[in-house]
Amino acid sequence: MNKRISLVIATIMVLVLLASCAPTEPQATPTPSPVVTPSPAVSPSPAVSPSPEATTSPEPTGTGTGEDETGDVTTPEGLEDGVYVGDSGEDDRGNFAEIRITIADEKITEVEFTEYSGEDNPKSVENGYEYEEALEAIEELPKQLVETQDVDEIDDYTGATGTTEKFRTAAKKALSGKPGEGSPE
Repeated sequence: MNKRISLVIATIMVLVLLASCAPTEPQATPTPSPVVTPSPAVSPSPAVSPSPEATTSPEPTGTGTGEDETGDVTTPEGLEDGVYVGDSGEDDRGNFAEIRITIADEKITEVEFTEYSGEDNPKSVENGYEYEEALEAIEELPKQLVETQDVDEIDDYTGATGTTEKFRTAAKKALSGKPGEGSPE
């Protein structure tokens, strides 16, 4: 009988030992969220002044104050009289646009806008370009800019959003430059 009890106890001990060594299902452990510790504000000592680069942001080449949140000049405010020239750069089809904006007394008085096809031909009925919405936009966008005096106030022209974007890009580039600068002559 003692032998039997010893055998049962030994069997139980082996089972307990095996159970404790058996792999268990992995338990999901929560990943701690990163803790953002604000760094204390460090003010320079009175003897040390910060460099000018550290305290000022780069200014656009224009002298105007009509800038948007990206620093692009969008209005004629603060700009000197003259003709401002800009281009949109080429899109994925090789199309691009050029603009000439005349400013007098901090007002946009005239806008000439030309959009070109990938073959460097101005988009016009005379050159075989027949996309009516774009042709209308090419005529209307300059009028809108003279009326609103702000590139960011130009409405997207339905059916010609590519033309509208080229117009905005070219106009911002022109107003961010100086009179007489730019690629188109």
